[in-house]
Amino acid sequence: MSHDEYVSTISIAPQKRIRLFRRRAQLHISRRTLFQYPDFRLAVTGQVTSQIADALASLVFAQVLLFASEDGPTPRLLIQAVIASAFPLVLAGPLAGFVADKFERRQILVTGQGVRSLLMLAAIFAAYMQSSVMLYVLFGLSMCVTRILYTARAASVRHLVRQHELVAADSVMLMASMIAGSIGAVSGALLYRYVGFAAFFAGAILHFIAAYMFDSVRAWLGGGSEVDKVTWKAAFQQLRMAKTRFAIASTSAHRYLLGVSYSAIALLLDNRVNIGASGYAVTLGSAGIGAFVGTVTAERINEKIPRRTVTLLAFAFSSVAALTAITVTNFYVCCAAVVVMAFSFQNLRVCSDATIQANALKGSCGRIFAAYDLAYNMSFLIGLVTGLAASTFVTSHTVLSVAACTFAGGTTIFALMPRSEKVDFAVNDDSVEVPEEKSGFSARNVA
Repeated sequence: MSHDEYVSTISIAPQKRIRLFRRRAQLHISRRTLFQYPDFRLAVTGQVTSQIADALASLVFAQVLLFASEDGPTPRLLIQAVIASAFPLVLAGPLAGFVADKFERRQILVTGQGVRSLLMLAAIFAAYMQSSVMLYVLFGLSMCVTRILYTARAASVRHLVRQHELVAADSVMLMASMIAGSIGAVSGALLYRYVGFAAFFAGAILHFIAAYMFDSVRAWLGGGSEVDKVTWKAAFQQLRMAKTRFAIASTSAHRYLLGVSYSAIALLLDNRVNIGASGYAVTLGSAGIGAFVGTVTAERINEKIPRRTVTLLAFAFSSVAALTAITVTNFYVCCAAVVVMAFSFQNLRVCSDATIQANALKGSCGRIFAAYDLAYNMSFLIGLVTGLAASTFVTSHTVLSVAACTFAGGTTIFALMPRSEKVDFAVNDDSVEVPEEKSGFSARNVA
């Protein structure tokens, strides 16, 4: 069989100029259409059930580990919480990609839900024994398992829908995640108020239900035998591909500046608007609203606007929002600025998720997506710590001004950064002998 039959072109030469709208709108995919796929319905139901349990458990953990202090969530406690959250991300982030590729993902999702259920039951015992150390350990283990499950779910999406439906599918799953988080938080607060630590038992039951849902999925979700066809060297080389590099760099940079801006605005609300400790809650609430709206609009925006332009608009709008909050510092303007920044990032993130999923080679999607997920989540945590720490030396206005200027600089940087390249790779499942390519990312390495 000829070389041309094995090799396909996955991208085109760089565009000569930036376009505001696509020349031809992409095929519109109704979210309702996706739910006609039985396996997609089961996967989303399992995800929602699992994340309700996660949010419920996280709230109960937070009651003891973060909000037990009479002073409330002070900047020092928040920095400690952010650093504590980074450890599971750093430990489980790289491992999650390997696990998602090494083992069958459906089995990972089923087994992982069972492990989370057992951890919830152990938390009841730890709470009864009043062991803070054991609760910290169980919380850390739960976070690690959650990262692995998230990576396995994200890497499985492209096996549930067609490639041109990835943005719509990611949008649906992110909306489901936010709704599940809200339901879980409210349920956790109510259950903790009336039954105390027995609320963990409800989380354990929900995780068992989620395991049943994922076990009912009949589609092959990847992993397992796939990984033998893509070595670690070939997987790492994919990170140097223009589209993958652009998606990771732009999403991580925006996420870092988002963390800096959130911390500065939260302190501005506390210090200048005089609404007390609820400034942190108001910032998070506004961010949640913006993220949800951005998730809803991401699929339509991706149909009409090229992805590079989505990136540039995300940085430009965030810069304007931050400058507005600096100029007019009042409650409503600050909340609106957070909503705009969260909205901009969420549109960028959904498009980047689909880019990573669509361009990762079969057998390496777990590792590539884990690297991307680790990069932008660590960027956000570092941004939060940077903003909170910098605000102890300079005013929050100064911190937000620097973030606004950096957002503006990001618009120029990513307008010039290459996003397209011509890359050929073998599309069959067997190793193929192909001519040596001049670029570092060769078809032979991928095979």
